[in-house]
Amino acid sequence: MGRRSKTDLYNLTDRVLELYTRDKLTIREIVDRLRSEGYILSREAVRRSLKTSKTLARELRNMTEEARVMMDAVRDNPNTDIAEAVVTRFAGLLLREVQELDEVTVDDPVEASLVISRLANSQAKLGQVRMKYRSGYQDAKKEVLDALKDELRANHPDILERLVMIVGAMEPRQA
Repeated sequence: MGRRSKTDLYNLTDRVLELYTRDKLTIREIVDRLRSEGYILSREAVRRSLKTSKTLARELRNMTEEARVMMDAVRDNPNTDIAEAVVTRFAGLLLREVQELDEVTVDDPVEASLVISRLANSQAKLGQVRMKYRSGYQDAKKEVLDALKDELRANHPDILERLVMIVGAMEPRQA
C-alpha cells in the first residue's frame, strides 16, 4: 500500500477543500495558511489532495447521474432488468475497487466475503425470477388461447383464427 499523504496523515483534507472552495485560496495561499497553523505541507501535497478530491467528486457526480437514470427507468418499467442492472453495476464497482487494492485490509473478512456471496446470489435469483416469469407468461398465453378456442370454435371461426394469430404473436415484456 502506498504512503499516506500528509493531508490525510494530519487529517487536513476537509480543511484544504474548505480553504480552496469556500475561501477561494490558491494552493500557495493554502500552504502558507496551514504553515501559519503549524502544519508543514508542500504545494505538491496540497495539489494532489485537491486533485484526488476533484476526481472523487467527478466519480460521485457520475454515479449520482447513473443512479438517477436507473431510478427513472424503474419508475417507467419496474422489472428485473433494472434490478439486474443495479446488481451488475455494483459488482463492477466492487471489482474495480478490489483490483485497485495493493493490500486487503478489512475489519471483518467474514462480513466482506458474505457481501460478495450475497451479490452473486442476487444475480442468480434474478435469473430464476426471469425464468419463472417467462414460464408463467407462456402458461397464461396457452390458457387464454385454449379459452378462446373453446368459446369461438363453433360460432366464430374467423374471429378465432384472427385472435389466435394475435395472441400467438405476443411476446412477454422483459421480466
